[in-house]
Amino acid sequence: MEDKIPMILNEAGASWDRVKDIKPLIYHITNFVAMPEQAHATLAIGASPVMALSEDESGEMCSNADALLINIGTPSKEQLKAMIKAQKVANKKGIPVLLDPVGYGATEFRNFVVNKILKKGKVSVIKGNSGEILALSGKKGVVRGVDSLDDNHELNLVTTLKELSRKYNSILIATGKEDLLTDGKKTILVSGGSHLIKYITGSGCILGSVIASILGTGSDLFIASISGLVAFKIISEKAKDKGIGTFRVKIFDELFTLRGDEIANRRECLRWI
Repeated sequence: MEDKIPMILNEAGASWDRVKDIKPLIYHITNFVAMPEQAHATLAIGASPVMALSEDESGEMCSNADALLINIGTPSKEQLKAMIKAQKVANKKGIPVLLDPVGYGATEFRNFVVNKILKKGKVSVIKGNSGEILALSGKKGVVRGVDSLDDNHELNLVTTLKELSRKYNSILIATGKEDLLTDGKKTILVSGGSHLIKYITGSGCILGSVIASILGTGSDLFIASISGLVAFKIISEKAKDKGIGTFRVKIFDELFTLRGDEIANRRECLRWI
């Protein structure tokens, strides 16, 4: 398997560069806290963001999109209706759907919203932090507010990810100091990055937009997810500074200038589990 990593990284780099060529339209149904940041990030890497939260237009808006991102950071009954309607259109048209179950495990309503989405239709990629993923599996995930307090892999997160991937027929991602990614059979660990990323509000939401943008190019789901994860490690390392204010600004600068060959050359980032 190790000998496949260079090929995977080459494909991941090519997927990254395709975003600027294709300029996919990424429809976000997302939270109010990170919405501007997600729009900035989507534009920075060459895709086009659109944000629309009403059920009245979510189906029509999704029909014109290349990928759908559903983020439950600030959930409501009205948003859920829009999410379900857009998801139905996406599934019918073969549009990839990324679900970010922000704060899953923190409240019964958040759990209800995510469970409803997973029950109603297909989700291509599920991306959450380790606490959210463990909670989604019914195991003990430690979540306070929307943040994970469980930032390690001691609870056999790999097994949990594989089980969820097979259950939902989706790519599963668990983010943390090291990120884990699986398609239910093969699992890869992505290392690197800067510890400062945890101090940026909505950093996980931004990552979701980055991955969704690559999904919008029609790239393989596994490759697109790796591309986004490795890219985020690289840009956070390059952006690190003395303070989180300048770090936040530089995140967008680095997203704008990152090239696919930088992803292709990051062999040390990936390891099979």
